[in-house]
Amino acid sequence: MQTDPDEAIRAAAFAALDQLVLTHGPRLPWSAVDRGFRFGGEKVHFAGRARGIFKPRQMSAALSIKTVAPRAGRRIWYRDQVGNNPPEPDEPPRSPSPRPDYRTGLLAYDLARRGRQDSTNLALDEARRRCAPLVYFVGVSPAVYEPLSPVWVEDLDFETGRVLLAAADALDPTMSSIQAAQAGGASTELRERSYSLVAAKKRNHQAWFSSRTKSAYGHRCAFSGLPLPRLLVGAHILPDSEGGPAAVTNGICMSTLHHTAFDANLIGVDTSCRIHVARSVKDGRDGPLLDSLKGLDGTQLGQPDRREDRPGREFLDWRFQRFLETAD
Repeated sequence: MQTDPDEAIRAAAFAALDQLVLTHGPRLPWSAVDRGFRFGGEKVHFAGRARGIFKPRQMSAALSIKTVAPRAGRRIWYRDQVGNNPPEPDEPPRSPSPRPDYRTGLLAYDLARRGRQDSTNLALDEARRRCAPLVYFVGVSPAVYEPLSPVWVEDLDFETGRVLLAAADALDPTMSSIQAAQAGGASTELRERSYSLVAAKKRNHQAWFSSRTKSAYGHRCAFSGLPLPRLLVGAHILPDSEGGPAAVTNGICMSTLHHTAFDANLIGVDTSCRIHVARSVKDGRDGPLLDSLKGLDGTQLGQPDRREDRPGREFLDWRFQRFLETAD
């Protein structure tokens, strides 16, 4: 793995992107993305209008990739513009969503032009060689984008034009889901890289679930409103170990503190999204942090703006019954 001379400017880009999300919410109009950010006294662009892969002139490798949502009646050019399944002939084009590769659980992205002669392809491949993180701007409607970051290029095939992307590990956002799987002890070979396919697929699965859940909640803790993305997780309501699906309706965005309390059944949420606090917490006397948990009792859980992203009643009911059984 090479060092990344663009590391400082990438960090500035991610920090500026966090601020954009705080200001505009998880879905950014192109006008906000196009303003770019400041670094070293200069304006740096997040993405380009015309091309999907973007390398600012101040950088030596790609900073972002972009998928455009087609306007009604317009031609769909790339496989990653149709989400997981193509629309039926009489169905209007869907907003694109990250398209998983069935074997690895990674996200698939299509190059606009195949081959090593294209400069933007080479810029993306350079980011891959450095294991440098990027921003993935997913078009959710015309001129509106949902940023997923960071992502890493795990594989790039110049001949087929297919790129595979890994999300940040759900437990450690400083590394990709693949890097986390490798760190856990890898043994299986895929495209001449050795890592456990089973472990990697599970990490990818969790990483993308967490990313989508946090985005649905506007990158704010549903319990406290905390708006710091680096301290948030997308947590399952019904755990995947119990058969819970990796669907936003089975997730809640919460801070690491509230995640620990939720998993320990110290706080619970009923089917009307009312928060309950275990008696052991309410009876405790241990300073302002504990008081902040006590203060949640009887309040309402924050929910996504989109109704279809809100917690499923069946998941909340299952989890709340466990809370009632264990909370004292």
